[in-house]
Amino acid sequence: MVTTPVLIVDDSPMIIKIIKKALLANSIDGCYFDEQNMYTASDGMEAFGRMGEGHKIKLIISDINMPNLNGDEFVEILKDTGKLEELQVVFVTASSTKLVLSPAVKENTLGVIYKPFRFDGFIEKIKDLQKQKALKETELERIKERQIEKKKFIEKICLIYLDDLNLDWITDTLDTLINETFSSAEISEEDYPEMLYSILSTYLFEENIVHTTNSKRISCILKNHGRKLELSENRFALIDGFKSQLKEVNSKELEPKGVPATLITPLFDKISIATVQVKKFPKLKTKLYAPNFEYIVEELTKLDCDFNDEKLMKLMLEQKEIAAFSQFIYDFLDKNEVNKSVKSVAKSEALGLELTRQFNKLLNNISALSRHYCGNIEFYIWKRARASNEIYGYLKKNMSKSVPSSSRFLLHRGKITTTEMQPYLPYEKQKVLVLSNSLQTLGVFKGVVNEMFSKWNFLCFTKVSLLDAWLNSNIPDKIIIDYSFKSAVFDDGIKFLKLAMNKYPVIKDAVSMDQLYFIANADDYVKLNKYKSSHNFSIIQEPLTLEGIYETLVYD
Repeated sequence: MVTTPVLIVDDSPMIIKIIKKALLANSIDGCYFDEQNMYTASDGMEAFGRMGEGHKIKLIISDINMPNLNGDEFVEILKDTGKLEELQVVFVTASSTKLVLSPAVKENTLGVIYKPFRFDGFIEKIKDLQKQKALKETELERIKERQIEKKKFIEKICLIYLDDLNLDWITDTLDTLINETFSSAEISEEDYPEMLYSILSTYLFEENIVHTTNSKRISCILKNHGRKLELSENRFALIDGFKSQLKEVNSKELEPKGVPATLITPLFDKISIATVQVKKFPKLKTKLYAPNFEYIVEELTKLDCDFNDEKLMKLMLEQKEIAAFSQFIYDFLDKNEVNKSVKSVAKSEALGLELTRQFNKLLNNISALSRHYCGNIEFYIWKRARASNEIYGYLKKNMSKSVPSSSRFLLHRGKITTTEMQPYLPYEKQKVLVLSNSLQTLGVFKGVVNEMFSKWNFLCFTKVSLLDAWLNSNIPDKIIIDYSFKSAVFDDGIKFLKLAMNKYPVIKDAVSMDQLYFIANADDYVKLNKYKSSHNFSIIQEPLTLEGIYETLVYD
């Protein structure tokens, strides 16, 4: 067996003796030791001399803190002189704190063994370091393999960015920048935007191309060409759940009264739970709105690639599933499947009638849920649209006299005619609650503002007593409160809001949907801002102007 020349470097003869004894009594993977091939040094300078004596050293075990030249400094010199490539290095140290090695040294060592140690445990510590090193090297190889694909992807995105701007590109320059950017550490997809921005900015600078790198554009390309978000199209499992329950009912000998509880009650529960989440949104006609949502989202995404987010995709998939289930139950009833598919009905005519009654009730609930979902999607689409600078600019330029909505957008794009627009008009109506002690302020909203928003009804109140009766039978779409609104019970609009949210659930719903506005002068504006963290609202500034009110109600 070929012996392994080893160099032991330590200023303590006792430590050298312990390490020698440990090596002679044991073996390490790939290494065999004898005393004739063991060399020693008392510091880094002497050790460096030993390396030049032609001993073909394969393993160095070195102390860190020594006279003349420390162990880590010795290893750095070996690296700089090219003598470290085929060596294994283990450090030993008496340091009481965690040792921090430079990256260059750390990369070229197995690791550190801390003193004191026993000779019979020393070899096991080296073996543990070898295993850790092997695992690390394996992981680094895996990272390198993954990075090959990641580098290709990053280059692809860079080229798309440059091509879209009709800018020339040089592949070699880009490859160099990409390789320099990637390190041995794992790089996640969250790092891509910043990495791409850095690579493109540097490339444009080095190639003397005058262009300001656009981070939004990078995000858009990543979104369109990266890994697509995969969402289940069967999120509620309504049809599959029903078929499973029907199979269960037919496989058991149930009493007639137990059949509806097993077959239909779970469906009622699912629909009820889903309805709770969306019931605060208005019910829109499914056949009018649902078929057009995909087109509208597609067109708005062309204006702003970040427009279609995960929440919107989920809402649209859920609405589709609910609509499909509604049609499924309709067909189930229309084709008399109650009598054909439920075995127990053959034994009880009354059961058939009861199931039919409950299925019709379920169908009504599903229909209402679908319409609420359409209201939720409509609300969310135009809320996101108003928050987008790109879409905001487009709407202001092309639909300046309209309140943004699906119907108005379809009319503007020529997807529906003025005649086809008529069925949408009832759904454009909004009840806007305005609260102020000032008759002049209320007069502005009942006058010129009401004329501008012809489909909106501004309900104005100066006293809470009158408001109480109205809220018992109406649901406001928007709430406008004068900050100076007060009574014997509350001092200002904020205090009224806190009381009203506890008393009237419909007001709480409107606030949760960001449909709250305050009227305030310059002094009150500063006071109001401190409440924005607890109540999300917009401010209509005094003096009131038609343009200011329109801008705030429609786009803020």
